[in-house]
Amino acid sequence: MNISIEIAKALSIKQRKNHVLGYCPVCDCSDANFFINNRLTWNCWHCSESGRIINDTGEEVDYIEEVQPSKTLDISEIRKIYAECVEEYKKNLSTSIKDYLKSRGLEDSTIDKFKLGFCSRGQNLKIYNDKNAKDAGIIREDRPTLADRLVIPYLFNNEVTDLRGRIIETIGIKYKENTPKYISLEGSYNLRGANYFFNHDIINESDTVIITEGEFKAIVAYQHGFPIVATPGITKWNNEWDDLLKNKKVILAADNEYVIGRRSPCYIQAKFLMKHVPHLRVARFNRNIKSNKTDIDSLILSRGSRELKWAVETSMTVEDFLKIERIHRYGTRR
Repeated sequence: MNISIEIAKALSIKQRKNHVLGYCPVCDCSDANFFINNRLTWNCWHCSESGRIINDTGEEVDYIEEVQPSKTLDISEIRKIYAECVEEYKKNLSTSIKDYLKSRGLEDSTIDKFKLGFCSRGQNLKIYNDKNAKDAGIIREDRPTLADRLVIPYLFNNEVTDLRGRIIETIGIKYKENTPKYISLEGSYNLRGANYFFNHDIINESDTVIITEGEFKAIVAYQHGFPIVATPGITKWNNEWDDLLKNKKVILAADNEYVIGRRSPCYIQAKFLMKHVPHLRVARFNRNIKSNKTDIDSLILSRGSRELKWAVETSMTVEDFLKIERIHRYGTRR
């Protein structure tokens, strides 16, 4: 994935000897390296995303066209593997994990609807030895890719098209420092046939579509009646989605977070999406004073779904939103 030098600077945290350490534009961990002053490349140690830094103005993001391998993956078999994984992972939902999910506002019916599960590190499933397991991305270096994580399936037309993993902070698992909250399966989304929004079916059911980043936020909002989809990262996008949303009212509801020297996730995602959804509107959340951050699930849990409804109803054009952010210089060095 290529990013502009402006985005690289906005994501930077501190200068190292030959590069800048910063936030990954894909998984949002704080362990990405940006080589701004020499070879103009970047890479993330956690999600393995990488690309070039484009030395021009603006805040554009491109994707490098993938070289198609000679081997074509069997998408139907891959989806069967995902479906089997989902059934096995559902069995691992212990009382402590369910208590965690309920503390985040999820009801039993929502947990069941989205087929949430847990990938246990020590669980040796028969499906891991399937000839298509590595093509499906469920194995990384002979261990489960989503080990020790809540597993969130991507569902479309009653099929499991992809799996994502999220850490659970309160069940006694010790994660390494800077471990990203979310990770994806190994391999290319395109080749695995995984080019869908999370909760993609809602696009065919509603004239209004709310977009956020992060599947968990979308689950919480959907439970409260919002027609919402999620992207797996603030700059993850499939160009085919442009036409899907062309005749929809589209509202971005992304995290509003203040970090010195960094633009908010909402600003970065809005700037990126405006070239794909030119009629985009943006819902603004007032920041939580204690944490300097507000996102969809914390907003609903602390203030109720009416606050999100109000933010959606009073959404502004993407141009106005970006103008206000620039005037106040939110997330820039002072």
